[in-house]
Amino acid sequence: MGMKIELSAQNGSGETGYATLTPHGKGTLVQIHLQGGPAGVAQPAHIHPGTCDKLDPKPKFGLSPVKGGKSSTVVPVSIDTLMASPMAINVHESAKDIKKYVACGDIKKSM
Repeated sequence: MGMKIELSAQNGSGETGYATLTPHGKGTLVQIHLQGGPAGVAQPAHIHPGTCDKLDPKPKFGLSPVKGGKSSTVVPVSIDTLMASPMAINVHESAKDIKKYVACGDIKKSM
């Protein structure tokens, strides 16, 4: 069973959307859908330990860059593993401005 994570804008980016996590063999398919991003810019995306409010800057898993508002990556762990400790999906402005976060969503069970 998959899950949906809301991605909220950060640092006044205006970029919002969602990510879906879907079981994919022994891994998890992570698909990002983002609106409001810059045209023609590949925006790096990662799964980081922690939460959007308290993010570990060192990524746990790299995701395909968001291009044209979309990204699709299979990470080598199950959804249960991703939810076992606090983690968040984070999108950066660009490879050049990697320190600026533009969108984030906490991976957690929906209530």
